[in-house]
Amino acid sequence: MLYFCLVHCHLKYCIVSWGTATNSVLQPLEVVHNNILRTITYNNDRCHITPLYKSLNILKLYDIYKLELAKLMQEFHHEMLLTSFKDVFQKTAEVHCDNTRYATNQNYFIQQFSTNAGKTTISYRGATLWGNKDQQFKDKSHNAFSNQYRSILLLQYG
Repeated sequence: MLYFCLVHCHLKYCIVSWGTATNSVLQPLEVVHNNILRTITYNNDRCHITPLYKSLNILKLYDIYKLELAKLMQEFHHEMLLTSFKDVFQKTAEVHCDNTRYATNQNYFIQQFSTNAGKTTISYRGATLWGNKDQQFKDKSHNAFSNQYRSILLLQYG
């Protein structure tokens, strides 16, 4: 599909870094993304956008970000990333020795922040996203993980 060649590749590029921007910054990009989908499908400006995403099997901008962040966390968890990422995430079991369910489920330490700026960091969002996944889901192969998480995100569109 032409969309994936011309649009999706640009949206996906480094989205883990710039996807943490505020809604006021990302809103114009979402509007353009929605207009592109309406143009591709020959729909007018008043057409509801969520059914288009669902029918085309295309993720919304924030869901592209969540998928790419989840893939980054899965690659980190399976030690498929460069060692420079080693200091970005820490396993909870390495930070404290309490034998909690959260620590034994191979989750990563979520640092507490008093500002919203701290909650936009990759280490915070990645650890939070990873902590919400089941253990069986975390142990899947990279392709199976990616495909299943993408399907879960698409199911939210109704």
